[in-house]
Amino acid sequence: MRHSCLLAVVLLSACAPPGSPSEDPTVIDHEQEGEGVAFDEQHPGEDVGMGKADLPHTYDIPEDLPTLERPEIIVSLEGLTVHLFDRATGWSAVYPTGVGQRDTNGKSYTPTGFYRTADEGNTPWYHISRRYKPDYFGGFPFLRLNVENSKGYHTYGLHGPISYRCPEGAEDCGLLEREWFLRRGFVSHGCMRMEQDGIVELFHTVRDFGRVPVAIVEEVELDALGEPVDVDSEPTLWAEGEDIVYGSCGARPDPYLRGDRWATRRCQID
Repeated sequence: MRHSCLLAVVLLSACAPPGSPSEDPTVIDHEQEGEGVAFDEQHPGEDVGMGKADLPHTYDIPEDLPTLERPEIIVSLEGLTVHLFDRATGWSAVYPTGVGQRDTNGKSYTPTGFYRTADEGNTPWYHISRRYKPDYFGGFPFLRLNVENSKGYHTYGLHGPISYRCPEGAEDCGLLEREWFLRRGFVSHGCMRMEQDGIVELFHTVRDFGRVPVAIVEEVELDALGEPVDVDSEPTLWAEGEDIVYGSCGARPDPYLRGDRWATRRCQID
């Protein structure tokens, strides 16, 4: 079993201490622009990838990626974690994340439920290896989910950190000059932000699978022994064929024992 806690980028929590980048006026965060949600609604299906051949490559694909057989992803809103694991091989990695802001009822804009990473015939729109438009996606991967928002658009996904600082406190700078930061908290319009190294590793580990089951839960994720899952833990994985209990969303069967990799549905949590 492998535990991954990527430290290449400074983590920013929702309750960051004074002087942290989240309170630093030199840190740029385009959250007010809708983090791609408004753009994707207004430009459904548009090419947001390479576009121009001269765009800079902002990351290298790792050469030591694991070989998985049955990848699954669990996102915990309260735990602020993205857990990628494979019950067949025992491989596991837990990444910090920033999720949807809370509404007036205290619920995150990120929907809970059972989803997947792609639909038939839409793989290029769902698996974007280098997203440059809008530019605050930084040329990092964007892994779109099949869940729809209230307007029927597929705008939710896992992507890079959004927030960055420019040299000498400049108001903007080129992609290769940006110092990226993850704000780990309830900060987005529904997508799940990740460190750049985290989204690169996750994306390129699962991209060739097409569909990968994704469960988004309200509560802190618990492993097979009932222990909380976090970036500094080594989760005990559920056995192949076992039902996983997804907090208030309830128990669900092993998706790889179902022909449809489980039917998509939201969790209605009171």
